[in-house]
Amino acid sequence: MKKIFTAVILAVFILSAQIAAAADIDWNKAPIFVTKDELATYIENRRRKGQTTFYFIFLSEKISNQVEFDNFNFELAQYIAPAPNVHLELVTFGTGKFICKITKDFLGNHVANAYLSREPHMAWKNLTAEEQKLYNIAVGIVYEANKRNSEVEKARYIHDEICKRVLQYKNENERDKTALGALIDGYAQCQGYSDAFYMLGRMAGLNVRRIGGKFDGSWHFWNTITLSDGKTYCVDVTMDDGYNIHEWFLANFEVMKRHHSCDWSVIPNLQ
Repeated sequence: MKKIFTAVILAVFILSAQIAAAADIDWNKAPIFVTKDELATYIENRRRKGQTTFYFIFLSEKISNQVEFDNFNFELAQYIAPAPNVHLELVTFGTGKFICKITKDFLGNHVANAYLSREPHMAWKNLTAEEQKLYNIAVGIVYEANKRNSEVEKARYIHDEICKRVLQYKNENERDKTALGALIDGYAQCQGYSDAFYMLGRMAGLNVRRIGGKFDGSWHFWNTITLSDGKTYCVDVTMDDGYNIHEWFLANFEVMKRHHSCDWSVIPNLQ
């Protein structure tokens, strides 16, 4: 989990070509956000639709110089939109106008989007061979999960199935950071655990997300789940598997704050 965000590449491009492209955007129609949880929800919804480039206006903090923008850029990639490579383009300083580019998303997002598309059979054909293999495994797990009678029981089945399939924690290659490593190879680090739970949860109809932060000072990934009553809890499959417990399954803030830290403001209705 250490240096887990070393793969996150943050780049600010202020080239004339990018400014010219931004000029084509009607910023009067851009969505405006004043809180980080609103922005996190917007980015999550765009990703669920398979969009990798979108724009927004964020006005809750003053961003008037390069240092302030770099700080916001870093926080967004870690806490608001955790992904291997999140690139933000700053249109103009001081206005809060952003173009967000996700250059590489988690594999679990591709598979979940294919499964939940209007034509899943056609979407399946557009996946890579490895993603198709992951898709087929995921369908079997989701089929069993959906036999459960409640959201909590579905989530617990998915949680336990991931723990059962991951044989050993590793931090050796990029596959370990994805659902491929967790469900096909049997090797994963926290990104792989959280990617698998995110993918399977979405496919099973659960309202799940990923979150980035720290566990006892080391970079770490886990998930959140919002139940139908609107209450949100955390699920850290990685640590539960490591200790063979369910302490971090549907964990509230009181439990999480003992070892975990992040920008908690991006998790709405955390209990």
